[in-house]
Amino acid sequence: MSKVLCIAGGGTGGHVMPALALADVVRSEIADIDVTFIGATRGLEATLLPERGEQVMLLDMHAVQGVGLMQKMKVLLWELPKSVMQIRSAWKTNKPDVLVGVGGYASVAGVLAALTSRIPVVLYEQNAIPGLVNRVLYRFSQRMMLGFASAQTHFTNTNNTVVTGNVVHQDLYGVKYQSHDEPCVLIMGGSQGAMFLNETVPLACQNLARQGKDFRVIHLVGAGEGRVQAVQDMYDKAGIEADVQVFSSAMPSLYNQASLLIARAGAMTVCEAAAVGMPALFVPLPWAADNHQYFNALSMKKSGAAGIIKQKTCDVARLTQELNQILFNPAKLLAMSQAAKAESIEDAGLRQVAVLKPILEVKA
Repeated sequence: MSKVLCIAGGGTGGHVMPALALADVVRSEIADIDVTFIGATRGLEATLLPERGEQVMLLDMHAVQGVGLMQKMKVLLWELPKSVMQIRSAWKTNKPDVLVGVGGYASVAGVLAALTSRIPVVLYEQNAIPGLVNRVLYRFSQRMMLGFASAQTHFTNTNNTVVTGNVVHQDLYGVKYQSHDEPCVLIMGGSQGAMFLNETVPLACQNLARQGKDFRVIHLVGAGEGRVQAVQDMYDKAGIEADVQVFSSAMPSLYNQASLLIARAGAMTVCEAAAVGMPALFVPLPWAADNHQYFNALSMKKSGAAGIIKQKTCDVARLTQELNQILFNPAKLLAMSQAAKAESIEDAGLRQVAVLKPILEVKA
């Protein structure tokens, strides 16, 4: 009989993409296993997982961060218990052997359903600062998989924590950083884009163009009506060769073309930069919970692989200066690339499988 692994969580790409990467590596390394998902109707998983043909249970739940007391009470006293009962009812015919919680509010319902059903729980924290839910629930889990080693300092008992790293798409490990006669800046704002980067980076690039600098741009602006055209117009106005897209499913190609990355500092973005040896300037999302994006990028900064500019100090003049000092300095770019590559955990997938196999009672 097949073993069943259930992965619970989602919301944004920062939770959904690690969940999919985990599912892919488990299927490639463990024979005869079924992987199912639990997500939320309002999350990215509601469209992405069905498009991939995944078996997913979608819960009608809302977030509790950034909402009023009444909304929080509704979620905690009604939506959450209802979702736990929905999950347990579905498990009467397809009970998993292990549940992995990857974060997001659907993860809470999944973990609670598993704990009350005596199903082993493994938690997976992608960020350098663990989220509140994982900090609370890790005491009840079999193991806690960590994307960053620095996250261990936030747990009083590290006996059940293991640093696995974050799994990035396997195609990225084939990317080899290279210098370009005409440097190229790659701008990414995460799965939902970043209006701050969309508005600020083109203006800094305009300054560089006025100084006679020769470079080109690839800019992923995220979904939003009129974004592509508005940003493209800003580059065209300065005569800058620019490829502006909503998003891309061909990231290896983009990384192969890029000389420098400007991005938010979600866990997967930081780990992708390390995997491909990409020099970076990170502008962390300032209102991310516990400022975790800043700490995600910090290890890259400490090793010399990246710079960090806090959004409150990242005006056009500062960004122009930073780009001028890095983008047109091949020796500096190469040194940053080598430092980034040294931060990569290339066997992250195998480490995660090694955590799950004994709990699934699969031979190593």
